[in-house]
Amino acid sequence: MSIKSTLFSLIDNVGLAETFNIKPHDPTKARAPLLKGIESARKQFTAEPRMSKAPNRWWTVKNGVVALTVKVQGDTFDINGVATNHMPEERFVEFLGKFEEAVKAGEFDDELKHKGNGDAKVRIAPGTKTGHAVKKRAAGERHPSNDRKDWDSLSRGDKQKVSAFYRFGKNPDGSVISEAGYKPDAPLKG
Repeated sequence: MSIKSTLFSLIDNVGLAETFNIKPHDPTKARAPLLKGIESARKQFTAEPRMSKAPNRWWTVKNGVVALTVKVQGDTFDINGVATNHMPEERFVEFLGKFEEAVKAGEFDDELKHKGNGDAKVRIAPGTKTGHAVKKRAAGERHPSNDRKDWDSLSRGDKQKVSAFYRFGKNPDGSVISEAGYKPDAPLKG
């Protein structure tokens, strides 16, 4: 065996080139936008008067209930399997504190690491009709368009109704996902 062939046998331009170009994951850096958003939400919510018109606000309050939709770098970040979570207004600051503790403890590191790769529970909102590119949902991501058996046979209006229910944390029959569980094949409510 020549030295040249031995030399060539040590080269792997396919597998190792890909490995070489992977950026190492820094959990502390990945947590920063989430922690910054939690702090902003706390300041907005506890300010006097309350900052209900702040830009990029994660929360809204109506009838004593807070609806929280967490955004990380422009993408919706699912918590408890849903994009928007609801809680009593008086417990919202407590929730933000516990959420911050969990992020700092690294309990959301996997979701943050795989964000955008289809591995985490991250919902990418579809683009608008203004010509912007529409981001596709990852194949394994939980959404009725991926999970409902009769999705392709539904009319456009029915697909919009099912998606609207899901956006608000409900199954197609109107039951709340956090209480009844995720039922993408439930019959569509009126």
